[in-house]
Amino acid sequence: MITNLLNFLLIFSLLTLCSSYSSHQAQAKATDLQLVLYWGQDSAGNRYPNNLEKPLAEVCSRPGYDIIKIAFLIIFFDRNNKDSLPGLNFANHCGTTFGPEYPDLLNCSSSIGADIKTCQSIGRKVLLSLGGSSGAYGFTSDAQASSFALTIWNMFLGGSASGVPRPFGDAVIDGVDLDIEGGSPSGYATFVSALRGLMNRGNKVFYISGAPQCPFPDAYLGPKVGTALGDAGNSFDSVTVQFYNNYCSYQGGTWFWSSFQQWAEWSKNSVNSKVKIYLGLPASSFGASGGYIPPDELATVVTRLRSQYPDVFGGLKIFLVVWFFFRSNVMGC
Repeated sequence: MITNLLNFLLIFSLLTLCSSYSSHQAQAKATDLQLVLYWGQDSAGNRYPNNLEKPLAEVCSRPGYDIIKIAFLIIFFDRNNKDSLPGLNFANHCGTTFGPEYPDLLNCSSSIGADIKTCQSIGRKVLLSLGGSSGAYGFTSDAQASSFALTIWNMFLGGSASGVPRPFGDAVIDGVDLDIEGGSPSGYATFVSALRGLMNRGNKVFYISGAPQCPFPDAYLGPKVGTALGDAGNSFDSVTVQFYNNYCSYQGGTWFWSSFQQWAEWSKNSVNSKVKIYLGLPASSFGASGGYIPPDELATVVTRLRSQYPDVFGGLKIFLVVWFFFRSNVMGC
């Protein structure tokens, strides 16, 4: 177990310091801890044009990643689109729409859609992240939330419906992630439960992940009564907690450790004791206003979390992929 953990930390350190590393090292990564990466917003490329985020297939070709979350579906009900279908934003990765009737609905079948299938062919799981730090999302009723679950199922997952476009073409993503950072918590429990019901009818395994902020409970996802994690926690497979841009980031000292303990205790005592808790971090000090942990310190943090919460700690969630490449360029790795 120690050897596997050290290999896991070695690979994360290499990911953080350089954007390339040997496949032999990657294949030695611990199988019980995962690396989850966010891709699609290219925040480094916006500030440093020579460091654009790489295409999804190129990111997936680098060994060591387990799950890629595509960010973001930013508008749940976009009035600019026919039938108020969702609005998408994937930065510079996709700019083609489905035409005048769907000005905010991207048609990425030949780019991101093709890359999703490439990623899946080499064992990566690909999820679509809903929400983000900006956007227009939320529900006015449980009926609207239930209807939206069907929309997501038909547009991105295992369903289909006449006249409903599929932004990734015939690619079927592996699940959805909820990165809810504004609005109201209402309706998300219904959405998650309805989506899980649809997923259970499919012919493949689908996943639902949540990305709450580290203060426990999260203001939007919970867990508390009336929230997705509170009322539909049994539908989640993982919770990738954002330990950055918050007082309970690593720099917060005891706040950090006590917050992770609260999330771990919830996982162990919830109706879904198998849900894993991931440590969410920025990929570099450039990628957030706080929360970055240098590799040498991260080794100590992960060792402690793995030791204290062996049945709960799932691994690391990193935001965003682009900062790996930015660091490799500026450091000459």
